[in-house]
Amino acid sequence: MKLLLVLVLVALAQGRPENGDKIDYRLLRAAKQAETADIFVTFQESTAETLQAIDDTRFDTREDRLDALNSALVRLTGRVQSNVLSYLQGRFEFKSLWITNQVYVKGATMDLIMVLASFNEVKSLELEEIIELDTIVEGPILRGRQDPSGEWGVKKIQAAEARELLGSTTKASQIVVSTIDTGARHTHEALRANWFGDYGWFDPYDANALPMDINGHGTHTTGTICGAGGIGVYPDAKWTSCRGCATSSCAQNALLACAQFITCPTRPDGSAPDCSKAPHLVSNSWGGGRGATW
Repeated sequence: MKLLLVLVLVALAQGRPENGDKIDYRLLRAAKQAETADIFVTFQESTAETLQAIDDTRFDTREDRLDALNSALVRLTGRVQSNVLSYLQGRFEFKSLWITNQVYVKGATMDLIMVLASFNEVKSLELEEIIELDTIVEGPILRGRQDPSGEWGVKKIQAAEARELLGSTTKASQIVVSTIDTGARHTHEALRANWFGDYGWFDPYDANALPMDINGHGTHTTGTICGAGGIGVYPDAKWTSCRGCATSSCAQNALLACAQFITCPTRPDGSAPDCSKAPHLVSNSWGGGRGATW
């Protein structure tokens, strides 16, 4: 192992190593500066063909479409990722992601990076992206209750009129909204009455069983969407949430795990996913610049 590491370091010093064209330059640079790195393994066979096949197929219901999508992507990853997963098993901490057909590896050594690059089915290896949250600016605390008929912004966009139109075409209980954010505090007075419950929460960081929010941003965005007491645009909706961001940053692996959860939710106990519980819309109030197609 030591000899392999020496050879790798020599190769790095001389330029890109064998199969180095598969390794992102930022990962090579990080590997020179630290002993390990958190990485994403992307495969030659993408999800594009599978997604196109789903798009070209007619389904009777939205649930049928989501079930077919989930099953097809799980089959794809099971076939494409098998060799890599077998190698990683028992050696490194990893997470297989069917939503993008990628594998996340925590604490990958340069030895491992070189081994993974040698697999023919592997297309690229990239350093995990971490998106920093904006710093919270403390403002004055406003005492007293808000206007129960609607905050000024809710009135400005004519949310009540929109709810009336929606109520004439569907049942309010059918609408489920979600956020990928810092979480949501389910005990908040504006949110405690309309949490979805089972299949309504996932925490890829700490596996908290109930919706929580250390930062506060996710509670704010969820409240803006469907909070009670006049602060939410559509308070009749049920809400779910996924903690894609921790206290001050959002890890790529957590954000993608949340994307899987939103597409086909599971219970906190890790039970089988139920795609029929997927929300109708999801808010992502975070961003990481241009070109990040993931």
